Amino acid sequence: MVTTVFIVDDHPLLLHGLGDLIAREPGYRVVGSALDGRSAVTRIRQDLPDIAVIDLNMPGFSGLDVAVELGKETPATRCVMLTAGASQGQLYDVVMAGVAGIVLKESAVGTLLRCIDQVASGGHWLPAEIVGEALEIEASRRIKWQKLSSRLTRREMEIARLVATDKPYGRIALDIGISKGTLKIHMNNIYRKLEIASRAQLLQLAAGQTGLNARIGGE
Repeated sequence: MVTTVFIVDDHPLLLHGLGDLIAREPGYRVVGSALDGRSAVTRIRQDLPDIAVIDLNMPGFSGLDVAVELGKETPATRCVMLTAGASQGQLYDVVMAGVAGIVLKESAVGTLLRCIDQVASGGHWLPAEIVGEALEIEASRRIKWQKLSSRLTRREMEIARLVATDKPYGRIALDIGISKGTLKIHMNNIYRKLEIASRAQLLQLAAGQTGLNARIGGE
């Protein structure tokens, strides 16, 4: 039985190189490729390959975006994610999106081929040295954010969201129509409620959290 593979990477040389390597493996057939995430989703939904090998850090529509979209309507296609370096948050999101395999780009070609083989057989390739610590730390951070951020008022959440975009404080105060002094009072309250002491800690605690866009609490 032939396993069909689709490859997604925004680097043409790597895209074609991977295609050639996989195509030479007995039992595998490369049915298509794409240089960007959006066209990849369209093509994969048409071709319905068994495996999609996807670059995580593509500009615009990322590999994670592709995996999420495929999970909604094309669950039969199992995803293998390639990354040159992912944050703990990215690794957590990738696993939660149902990606079956994760391989570092610096790994030997044989590692990718073994991963594809295992995923094609219905298994997973999620090495503990890559995802283990990330899952534990990221899950703990997100739980802490959900717990502490519920203490913020609607106004404080709005300010926290703006602070997390790394805008200068003066610009934030101007955007929401308050003085710098009033903003400082709000920031002190936010830090106290979140049990942190600096903007850097806020960025670390709230990184990637959709809760920053939610309206929680009252004024």
